[in-house]
Amino acid sequence: MSKLTWMKFMYLLTRYSAIAEAGVVIALLTIPGDWYAECSLVFKTNVALFVFGLGAGEVIMTIRTWAVWQKNRTMMYILPIFYVVIWTGAFVAMGIFLTRLEFAPDPRNAYIGCYATGTSPIIFVPWVLLLFYDAVMFCLMAIPTYKLYRSGSSSRFIRIVHRDGVVYYLYLFVLSLANIIITLTFPSDLILVFSLMSRIIHAVLACRVVLHIDQHGRQAMTASESSLPPNTPIVSSRPRGKSLTQAPLSPHYWETVTPYAG
Repeated sequence: MSKLTWMKFMYLLTRYSAIAEAGVVIALLTIPGDWYAECSLVFKTNVALFVFGLGAGEVIMTIRTWAVWQKNRTMMYILPIFYVVIWTGAFVAMGIFLTRLEFAPDPRNAYIGCYATGTSPIIFVPWVLLLFYDAVMFCLMAIPTYKLYRSGSSSRFIRIVHRDGVVYYLYLFVLSLANIIITLTFPSDLILVFSLMSRIIHAVLACRVVLHIDQHGRQAMTASESSLPPNTPIVSSRPRGKSLTQAPLSPHYWETVTPYAG
């Protein structure tokens, strides 16, 4: 059994918090509608799982973006600062939204389910921030990916890392844009359902990318090791003067892009 690393912890949090959030949403839809205190507590729990789950998935992909940039020293400082600024704004917006949230019996079914009556349009702000974040990260992934394909790199694993990252952020950009439109046009009681769907799609995409890279990473590492003479040590860092597309695969790079290395 491999050891529990920080990346693996973020992966597990992304994956299983979506399942927990689904259970919380079911509770919101089934508990008595006049349990206002309980509705507020369950809804706040749902928001916490939602934000932390999204944030964990973005941490994984942000670290992978840094790896694609060959662990550039400037990016090492810019990316964490950018992440903290965006997600601090999201937390503040969600906090304001929760303070203005009120519940009342659902006029369609007064006895079952929490029905939010007092809400704030600020709920769309976290989606705008996520849209901006994903747009920037998409550009950061697209730049080295374009250079990689121009260079004609023959490493299938490295090409998959770049390609999956670009596709991932493209999907999330579209998903965030759709949620902004839904938040501004749909009734408040339906926003919760669509938010859960988006959260699950986000988790599935992030975990699918990680597992796909893990699968091809193991194949690439096996092929790389089998091509070496016996007792040859595997270098764990990129050779000086070589780009990521020129250097051989290293366990250290693999550990950066997938939590299941080791």
